[in-house]
Amino acid sequence: MGTRPRFRRRSTLGLTLVCASALVGGQVLVPGLGAGAEAAGAATAPATATTVAATTGRPDPSLATMDAVGDHAMGASIAAHAAQTGDAAGRATTVPQGTVAPESTTAAGGPPPGKVQGMDVSAWQPDVDFRAAYRNGARFAYVKATEGVTYQSRTYVQQYEAARAAGLVRGGYVYAQPSQASGRATAEFFFKSMGQWNPDGWTLPPLLDIEYGSAAQGTCYGLSWERMRTWIRSFSDTVHQRTGRYPAIYTTTDWWKQCTNNSIRFASNPLFVAIYPVHDFTSPGTLGRSWKRWTFWQWAASGVFPGDQDVYWSSMSNLRAFAAKRE
Repeated sequence: MGTRPRFRRRSTLGLTLVCASALVGGQVLVPGLGAGAEAAGAATAPATATTVAATTGRPDPSLATMDAVGDHAMGASIAAHAAQTGDAAGRATTVPQGTVAPESTTAAGGPPPGKVQGMDVSAWQPDVDFRAAYRNGARFAYVKATEGVTYQSRTYVQQYEAARAAGLVRGGYVYAQPSQASGRATAEFFFKSMGQWNPDGWTLPPLLDIEYGSAAQGTCYGLSWERMRTWIRSFSDTVHQRTGRYPAIYTTTDWWKQCTNNSIRFASNPLFVAIYPVHDFTSPGTLGRSWKRWTFWQWAASGVFPGDQDVYWSSMSNLRAFAAKRE
């Protein structure tokens, strides 16, 4: 099957994206953007690719597909790990659809009550209607920007701007690939790819998504506890040097125990915990030892909003203050 013509598009932030696409198995295959990889220390790394779901409502593809194209959604590895281990942190089933007030108590199976609701999205949800999400109760969103030092999301800038225009507090996230490049190079690639933070009250701190490595990489990407802690510290310090904010860290308590030896060194980094309890939707349970409380909680893989379903621990006014604060 022949490829479609090359095309060029320019975002309102001035990032020029050049993509070539081909139809594969009923989905559009769009090569990932490798611009900036050489400067980030990955000159020999090949460009990756993204298989983009045709409609917003479709679920993310399999982990095997994400591994193959080098584009992972937040939490991509967690379901597979839970299925293999029987861990209770497996992906929740789809919750009932409907309009949900941003801070209302919902029926069993709904979001944790009394929290600000939000979501996380990526190029696997290419046509997110953020205004509809806002009407349904979403007040914040994390948008995938980069993965490692070879992939830039082709939808990042558009989604980032559209979320703000719809009235959502938003931020960009990085999917970690510690075996690919250093923490510093990974953070620098994020900034080269239009990642940012500013104290306007509408911009969440950059988020490091660090979770289980593929079968080929190993759970901890082949790194020892000390080397993993050093990798995370390098990423975190680079973000702090550039922005004055420590990045949030998205992970599971299980991964944190396995791959950092349950480190206590990252208390300055807000925790975005991932766990999907089967029955108890009131608490994400035990946290890694760096944290006494969670800031964000990814509590379901699907629901009212596109992408994953998330909550912020406190009120909307506190979310705005959290977004604006310097450290």
